[in-house]
Amino acid sequence: MLTLNQLISEATALPDTDKAVLIDKVVESMEERVDRDVLSQGIQTAQDRIAEIESGAVQAIPGDIALAQVRQRLG
Repeated sequence: MLTLNQLISEATALPDTDKAVLIDKVVESMEERVDRDVLSQGIQTAQDRIAEIESGAVQAIPGDIALAQVRQRLG
C-alpha cells in the first residue's frame, strides 16, 4: 500500500482529466453526502480553466507566486 505522500505524488502526476475522475471517485467514497451537481460544476469549471491555460487564452500564475500573494493579503 502506498503512503499518503506517495499517493499524492502519483495522483498529481496524472493527466488533468484523470485527476478530475479521481477527485470524483474520492468524493463519492466519502461518508458525508456531497451535492453531485455542485461537484460536477466544480469539475467542469476546473476543466474549463485548464483549457483556457492550455489554449493560451489566459496565463497561469506560478503556485509559489500565487501563494505569496495570498499570504501578503492575509498578513
